[in-house]
Amino acid sequence: MVRIFPGLVIVLAILFSCSAPALAAEEEQCLSCHGQTGMSAFVDKKVLESSVHGKLKCASCHLEISAYPHKKGTRVNCTYCHLSGTLGSPSASAKAYELSVHGNAVNRGNSAAPSCQTCHGDHEVFKSSDERSKTAREKIPGLCAQCHFKEYDEYKGSIHGQEFIEKKNPGAATCFDCHMEHLTPHVTQDRWKLALIRECGTCHPREMKTYRKTYHGKVTGLGYATAAKCSDCHGSHNILPKSDAGSTLSPEYLLYTCRACHPKATGRFTEFYAHADEKNRAKYPVLYVVFVLMTILLIGVFTFFFLHSSLWAYRSLRERMKKKKEVQ
Repeated sequence: MVRIFPGLVIVLAILFSCSAPALAAEEEQCLSCHGQTGMSAFVDKKVLESSVHGKLKCASCHLEISAYPHKKGTRVNCTYCHLSGTLGSPSASAKAYELSVHGNAVNRGNSAAPSCQTCHGDHEVFKSSDERSKTAREKIPGLCAQCHFKEYDEYKGSIHGQEFIEKKNPGAATCFDCHMEHLTPHVTQDRWKLALIRECGTCHPREMKTYRKTYHGKVTGLGYATAAKCSDCHGSHNILPKSDAGSTLSPEYLLYTCRACHPKATGRFTEFYAHADEKNRAKYPVLYVVFVLMTILLIGVFTFFFLHSSLWAYRSLRERMKKKKEVQ
């Protein structure tokens, strides 16, 4: 049985009654300066309180600050909480970021590489489903454009960018759909190149099905990144319709696209069906006829030999039974 001392209860009660006001006073002290509009480290109290970190105290993130007033603080290291899952913070995204090309650059001391705050903000951190969030889907291209200017310009003029930015189609591909938001790999990684093929297939299932039937699709399906992938033919950020003269698949440019892998390719080489559908009679009449004839031939051969083998087996069985009776 635990014995309770009255004096100890009184001391604990006093400490508890003082702690809440002390914490509140601590926050008020911080905002007495940082809550002033125009200050370089201005913090909007209402925005902070409505953010995902709204219930946290300033000292929960700014660990090096213990006095008031204080010297200039350092950038908050979000991994203190997010890698370990402290205070209920999600850790999976932080672990993925540490393995990404961005996380590796930051860990190597590259101050220009994007940190957590670069994408999520400092005090105005909201869920990506919130329109106020810097990572809201409609803001993703602009967010990445802060560092990747050239890629953004190409994307903006591409078929994906036109659909997403100009036509406001939320289903069109954005940067995160291909490069992943936290586990952003280096573009030279074979694993990512092969995974990107599957990602293209989530939006273009019919094209993916026909691609997998080709030599290119079968080789990449076996795990080899040497054969042509979607981006090798269609481009990456600058994807345009074949009817556009600037497209890598336009009649004027197609041969040069093929020669990137097949340097000796001629004009006849471009007649290769990259996404041929043998069941599409209108678009591929010759292929359709060949497919039907080969299917009939295949079924006919198997049917003939099945009947032949069945009759042969039946005749053999009859002969064995006949010989058995003669012996008896």
